[in-house]
Amino acid sequence: MDIKTAITTFILGGGFLAFLQFLIERYDKKKDAIKELKEYVVKMEKTLGDKIDSIEAKAAERNAVSARVRILRFADEIAEGRKHSKESFDQCLSDIDEYEDYCAANPTFQNNKTVTTAAYIKRIYAERLEKHDFL
Repeated sequence: MDIKTAITTFILGGGFLAFLQFLIERYDKKKDAIKELKEYVVKMEKTLGDKIDSIEAKAAERNAVSARVRILRFADEIAEGRKHSKESFDQCLSDIDEYEDYCAANPTFQNNKTVTTAAYIKRIYAERLEKHDFL
């Protein structure tokens, strides 16, 4: 083997090794970038999930408060002597069920505002149902 061939072989071999090292480093960098991207996606999923849960909780509470307002208003109308259709009573009873379900699932939510009112509406409903005295 002459000196030229030895030098050429050495250079090409070194070049090949350098190229292999370059490919390995590039692969490692891509792997790290992919790992970072996966970690970011997982973090964003958790953050978005928490935000969605918070929004859903606020919407459920808002719906419960709205049902409570409708229940109280309906009771006021009954107390003022206003007559209602059976369908209106049925809707109010649905509001009562929804409100009571929310209160049962959320014990920290104040529920002392409609317990007596709901009982009053149910009693009047039973009386009207018995007498066929709906609007």
